[in-house]
Amino acid sequence: MSHLSAVLLVLLAGTMWAASGTAAQHFYTQSTHIPIELTQVRLFLSSALFFLLAYWSGGLRRGIRSLRRDPRLLVQLAIHGILGIMIVQFSYFMGIAEGDAAATTVIGYTSPAMMILYLAVRYRRLPSAAETGTVVAAVAGVFLLVTGGDIGRLSVPMSCVIWSLISGATFVFAMIYPVRLLRLFDRFFLLAVCMLIGGISLLPVTQVIFDVGSFFTAETWLDLLIIIGLGTIVAFFAFNVGLRWLSPEETAITATIEPVASVIFAWLIFDTHFVTMQVVGIVLVIAAILTPNVLRKCGAA
Repeated sequence: MSHLSAVLLVLLAGTMWAASGTAAQHFYTQSTHIPIELTQVRLFLSSALFFLLAYWSGGLRRGIRSLRRDPRLLVQLAIHGILGIMIVQFSYFMGIAEGDAAATTVIGYTSPAMMILYLAVRYRRLPSAAETGTVVAAVAGVFLLVTGGDIGRLSVPMSCVIWSLISGATFVFAMIYPVRLLRLFDRFFLLAVCMLIGGISLLPVTQVIFDVGSFFTAETWLDLLIIIGLGTIVAFFAFNVGLRWLSPEETAITATIEPVASVIFAWLIFDTHFVTMQVVGIVLVIAAILTPNVLRKCGAA
């Protein structure tokens, strides 16, 4: 595969993730179902599709053999399925329900800054100048997006900010925790099992999966197709294929299309307008994502 094709696949993945957030925002205007119900349905249906992909890739048989050899791995899969997948998606959908897709996506993308702070605390070292600049840019960007530059008012509901930050924080966990699991299991098998576990964990709270037909109405079926089909299956598949042909730095830089696309979708579909200072805040968050990866790539050149 050519380098350009790999870049285009990762761009497609980021755009599809942004589209799924926008579709979720529209879904809430057309349905009485709440975020936790949408999360459960997405997890169960996506899990079924990922099991098919795992079977196609040969990862299903290998994954089952690995679990038979060491059943204790199920505990690690459960931890990742609940904390690293279910809560990430639920908090993301809650952020959208409380605010909008664009704000939730941009705020959630402060996760690289959270990662820097976590690693600094874990290894008891001060962040480098570039890392410090990343954290400052991310915090300043979110502040401007949330307040529009006016400290006396909020342009984004505080509940949206909190859920978005939870989504970003749990996404950091999802990037760190499954490193060993990714070496043991096929990526599709890992996603299938963890999404299944995440969906099962919600059964004590909601059993809407047993009434999944109520989700698919004339007003919402297209939203669900985008959320589950494009925003989950197509996006993860395109991202994983592109990742094989790009360096992690190139992938991280290319994936920043998601907050950009989310803002564009909000403007095109929901006629969302941002004041100048909010636009500055969005640019700062995107810069916070790009800077460390660009510097790392330049240093390696």
